[in-house]
Amino acid sequence: MRAENSSFSPAGLVGSGGRTSVCRQEEHDREGHRSDFQLKSAMPKSVPDRLEQFGVRLHQLFLQLPDHDAVTDTLDYVLGALFGLACADQLGFRDRKGAHFSVYRPHLANYALEVPRNQSVNQLWTAGFYFNSAIQRIASAFDRIPRMLGAKKTKNKGGKRVPTSAKQRMAEVNSTAFDKWEKVYDEVNAFKHDPRGRAAGRTVAMSDAIESFEQLLTLLNASAAQLAARY
Repeated sequence: MRAENSSFSPAGLVGSGGRTSVCRQEEHDREGHRSDFQLKSAMPKSVPDRLEQFGVRLHQLFLQLPDHDAVTDTLDYVLGALFGLACADQLGFRDRKGAHFSVYRPHLANYALEVPRNQSVNQLWTAGFYFNSAIQRIASAFDRIPRMLGAKKTKNKGGKRVPTSAKQRMAEVNSTAFDKWEKVYDEVNAFKHDPRGRAAGRTVAMSDAIESFEQLLTLLNASAAQLAARY
């Protein structure tokens, strides 16, 4: 898979309205299948605009928050999530509520040979790859940001100190809604711990991922003064 554009620019994060794509895909995939995927994609029209708005807000956080390793590395991870969502959108990501097609596995066997040869693979598989990368980073931020804000790592239970959960730490530092963010966190835990992952169907849609990113940025914006004081 060759890069469509070797230079990175903020405008390349989203793929509509003549913006440049930064996602990797074969030339014939782009030209031969682009219109087909655009017609079939169930993506809301507002997704590219929302991603661009997220980029503006994240840009401001990079300028506003302290240049401390804890802050910068976390924001870098969040930027990677934005990149993953943008690429998934550009490549026509489709929500999958049911199981894979019965012929799915033979294609994976072919991709195992094609990927290291820099050959193209199915565009929707690539979109799913970018989506998975994005939600894993969003889930990571669910754990990292409360720690960055000083959430308690332990609590008293029956006279003993026991570890707090990621959800308890989030609730401690976040008075705003984080239901979609929590949903993404649970989805990624299934990827990590269940051998079947989400083979039977995803429970997180693109709309959930978008809202979880919104909730992530809302917490960072609301905590800007606290982060500036801590770091």
